[in-house]
Amino acid sequence: MTSTGGELAALTGKLNPYPGKRGVIEEGTYADLLIVDGNPLEDLSAIGAREGWFNAPHRNEDITSIRMIMKDGRIFKNTL
Repeated sequence: MTSTGGELAALTGKLNPYPGKRGVIEEGTYADLLIVDGNPLEDLSAIGAREGWFNAPHRNEDITSIRMIMKDGRIFKNTL
């Protein structure tokens, strides 16, 4: 889902904040990953969606279907 974003970032030339390859998962590249149980293209609840997504009140509980979160290569959650 992020390869297009990586391609768009590359089009910004010198303004691109991410040097090197983008939109791929390999050593030495920037990576933001969500690994989830389920297919968010078929069921958005796999990534925590619910009725009133944009105006829903903040929730403190964990979204158990999100199994791993990685931002810039740093793991923030891993229940795999």
